Amino acid sequence: MEIIDFNPWWETGAIDRDTASMKRRDLFPTLKESLEARFIEIIIGLRRVGKTVLMHQLIAHLLNNGIDAKRIFYYSFDIERKDLNKVISEYEAKILHGKIKEKHVFLFFDEIHKLEDWENKVKVLYDLNPGVKQILSGSASLNLMRRSRESLAGRAKFHYLSPLSFKEFLEFRSEKIPEREEFEIYRRKLEIMLAEFMYKGFPETIDMEEHKAREYVRELIAERIIYRDIPETFRIEDFEIIRILADYIFKNPGIILNIESLSRDLGRHKKTIRNALNYLELSFLIKRVSNLRGSFLSTSRKNRKAYPLHPALSLSKDEDMNLECLVRSETNAEYYWRKQNYEVDFVLKNEKVIPIEVKNKERINRRDLKGLLKFCSIAEIHEGFVVSRGGDERSIEADGVRIKIVPVSRFLSLQKNND
Repeated sequence: MEIIDFNPWWETGAIDRDTASMKRRDLFPTLKESLEARFIEIIIGLRRVGKTVLMHQLIAHLLNNGIDAKRIFYYSFDIERKDLNKVISEYEAKILHGKIKEKHVFLFFDEIHKLEDWENKVKVLYDLNPGVKQILSGSASLNLMRRSRESLAGRAKFHYLSPLSFKEFLEFRSEKIPEREEFEIYRRKLEIMLAEFMYKGFPETIDMEEHKAREYVRELIAERIIYRDIPETFRIEDFEIIRILADYIFKNPGIILNIESLSRDLGRHKKTIRNALNYLELSFLIKRVSNLRGSFLSTSRKNRKAYPLHPALSLSKDEDMNLECLVRSETNAEYYWRKQNYEVDFVLKNEKVIPIEVKNKERINRRDLKGLLKFCSIAEIHEGFVVSRGGDERSIEADGVRIKIVPVSRFLSLQKNND
């Protein structure tokens, strides 16, 4: 492809109508405000979550605010992997008719991690061209980009674009997000929409029938990553073990990973199993949740649970598992807690520690609170949450702890964004 094919606004003055008409993700305002800052902005996230669309919407914003179209350059390394210097030189010669350092240009590089040694190349570009703004994207996690975080320290900001949240899904469907006091009025509609959201976590699936949405997720996301992205990125040949472990987790959301058992059952070395799980997580297909221990400041690498990143990736018919997967995705939980016969599904550690138990039932009794109460006692906190399938919102006071019981549709519609 010629560079002009990537940049139709040089001729038309606008991005294509279909992209322009798409709803904006919650991350858009943050990135819009950053366009005049010196930092390199790096958007990371799973395939098909909308990174490319987001970049084009930022381009539309610049065009709408009077920026000369020729000062905006977009290139995708997922489509064609030319050398970065050659791409820039071609842009300078054919479009700018000058050097980028002489003009305040905006460079949008999509799937930048496909470019070999990209970190050092964009670092040099940044250092030599103070007036240039770079906006990059990559389908690789922060851990995979650890080297880039080190080499670009003080130069780059990373932004995680998740699959759709339930609130974003409602916005994309032009549905009202009720205020807290309006919940009961809209509750029935929210519950219907939530059932649909379970398999529609990606922007392009919004208007698809269920079988088409599931086919899209399987073929364009899961299989593309397993059979193409992971082998290319990590230079591995045994992608069959990647597929087996992905299916195992997709069919069993929340499964506790026993490396020794998996090694024995699958006939692979433990290091091979660990590496394969790392590749799946680094590619955003799964998320592992660690067991908090001791003072709650440390975690154990043993007995980690694994979930599909979003319930749309789940292959399970088990409603308990899928509900748990949904709450993990929406809260971006990284921890759970288990000690002897006590367990809490998720523990959030932000400004404060928040334990959350997920119950696929409407009637919650004292027995359902056993793990939460034990955790609160040990952690010396006085509040916990139960996210239930249905029922009424209420609170239970027990052993000096207040347990808030919240229906999942209410919990998600009031959930703050975690991007």
